[in-house]
Amino acid sequence: MRVARTDRVTRAHSLSSRFIPLLILLLLANPSRALDWRHPWIEPSDAAAAAQHSDEYAWRLFVALNWPADLVARSADRTARLGADAPVVWETWQIAADVYLQRGADPGPWSPGHPAQPLAPERRFETASLKDLLNARHIVGGVMVPLMDPIASAKRLTEIRMNRGSFEFIRAHELYNLEGQLRVYRQGRRVSFPYGAREIKAKWRPISPSESARYHTVLVTLADGTRRLYGLTGLHIASKDLPNWFWATFEHVDNPTLPDNEGWQLPSRDRFACGGGPSDCNRAPAGIGLEGTVWQYYRLRGTLTDFVDSAGRPQLLANSELESGLQTSASCITCHARSSIGFVAGTPARLPIFDVGPNEAAQDPLRRRGFLGTPQSAWYQGSVPRANGRVRPMYQRLDFVWSLSKANSRAGSSQ
Repeated sequence: MRVARTDRVTRAHSLSSRFIPLLILLLLANPSRALDWRHPWIEPSDAAAAAQHSDEYAWRLFVALNWPADLVARSADRTARLGADAPVVWETWQIAADVYLQRGADPGPWSPGHPAQPLAPERRFETASLKDLLNARHIVGGVMVPLMDPIASAKRLTEIRMNRGSFEFIRAHELYNLEGQLRVYRQGRRVSFPYGAREIKAKWRPISPSESARYHTVLVTLADGTRRLYGLTGLHIASKDLPNWFWATFEHVDNPTLPDNEGWQLPSRDRFACGGGPSDCNRAPAGIGLEGTVWQYYRLRGTLTDFVDSAGRPQLLANSELESGLQTSASCITCHARSSIGFVAGTPARLPIFDVGPNEAAQDPLRRRGFLGTPQSAWYQGSVPRANGRVRPMYQRLDFVWSLSKANSRAGSSQ
């Protein structure tokens, strides 16, 4: 099985000779912009802009990360035009399944100079574990039958990727397996990813060929050999531009109208696209190159740079595709602050993602709630004695990176 994109035979088109002059004219016509847009394929790295102009910074990241990629260099192809039918930069990043390997094996070095190979669907996309898959059933012709292809049966596909900065930090500190994470915990070492580390979480849904002009797409070869077209519906971006990271989430404008989408239960916030008007104007920003591309159909739902607002109220941010069922209690920054490793009753453990009461089931989507507001010290504290008699926190934070929870043990288990 393999993943292929439509029309990949030809290279992405060259930049129009009129594109850059037009962009410069647009910049001159919009002097209020705080960021440099002259080379939009270059990923920004500006803590001040991330903090003070967060919505524009989110779009600046969005354009750079969705620029067509040079598959050999695994970076932006500056000779290509935005919106060309080709893999984009973040699609050349390391996929989670190739970082957190079975039995906690070393994933090996980042491979510059080698094309990013198309991945089999079961490696690229998050699926049920083999144990769960063996027990899974669905109805065919009124009969319960085993679920043999989770990719084909899923209404949505999800993938998690990380850039080179994240990947090399994880590998250098052996955080790719459970033993390495527990060593950091026992030694009391702080986990702090380097500035510029980035992760994305993407959501895809099956679409018809007639919809392809409105979506960034991928063509997936299923287990039975048939091919299915998918469109990108949601994109979370987490970027270590600030101590508590920078958070932005984007959705396709059609999402609220889909029959299996619960709608946008929180208003969007995009001061950059909306200018001086209401920040939930539901527009894409003009003059940054989105016009005439599939990216004009995507919307910034909001950004986060702190746990609470100026009045001390918890900051909310939700993506209807990625936080379905808990949008009104979703906060990327607070949720990710609970990424951790520790011991409970002598067993490796992690803080739960969902805030559930003692009589509630975390598996029940109707009872799921997210954690909100400033992280509480009580979440991490415990009474695990050190050799010197001091007390160590029961959980140690892992710098907002939830993908670390996918690490497997060298003995073959995961936590």
